[in-house]
Amino acid sequence: MVTWVGPILSFLQIRRLIVSVFSLIRAITSSLVSSPSQVRAITPFGIDAARVLDIKVMSDLITVLWNIWNSRKNSFFREVEEDAKVTRDRAATLSKDFWIFNFLEDPVLPRKTGNKAWKKPHQGTIKINFDASVHGKLAYYDLVARDADGFVLEGRMGYVNKEMKVEWAKLLAMEKSINFARQKNWKIVDIESDCASLVNRFNSRKEDLTMLGHRVGDIKKQTQFFIQFNFNWVPRCCNKVADAICYWAKTNNCSFDFNMDYPAAIHEVVLNDAIN
Repeated sequence: MVTWVGPILSFLQIRRLIVSVFSLIRAITSSLVSSPSQVRAITPFGIDAARVLDIKVMSDLITVLWNIWNSRKNSFFREVEEDAKVTRDRAATLSKDFWIFNFLEDPVLPRKTGNKAWKKPHQGTIKINFDASVHGKLAYYDLVARDADGFVLEGRMGYVNKEMKVEWAKLLAMEKSINFARQKNWKIVDIESDCASLVNRFNSRKEDLTMLGHRVGDIKKQTQFFIQFNFNWVPRCCNKVADAICYWAKTNNCSFDFNMDYPAAIHEVVLNDAIN
């Protein structure tokens, strides 16, 4: 057992060194490091390396270290000795062929860039966005209904003095949204939420035997009132108004209905959604 300690420690040391260098380059290239003290906080090794090596050399060093680590593993576990030139050539080929983690080249899989925002519904459709949050034994919820032009028609915010999990609070907000639409006699309704698990439970055709799934099934029956009803998931960036109202309700610890006289604190967020 003693003979295993040396090689295993060497593998771990090399791996820590690779991770340290990765952290340093990521911080430098993303402009997160503005002072030497911040570099020193990232890794003790990084401050000395950054003073001596440029980004190109650091990138090559990572590739070489990675291949040395693999070579050491092959030597110990598979008893396969590799010449130093083989390791160097493999590192050079890897650096040229795979640029996913190469900060000096364009990525092979570029990220899609685009501004995501709340989308206006079709003419004649009312879209309701809701949100909920839990703080201690209080669960806050809100909903906001808008028309095809992006204007706020009506909304509601409130809280219940009951301890519950976040997903149950989201379910409460969804039920409030459906009942609110039924009270207003809206026939074509789209509801949006950033809670993916709740949307999946609602739209799933499989029987859900959990307590939450049973409650979702009861709420789903209430949608038979509508001519057309859709419950869709949206990313959080498309649910900003509901998030802002929920935060405002939590901060002010209040509950009330509103129409065009919604809180001035969220006016800018509502206006941006309407413009987009």
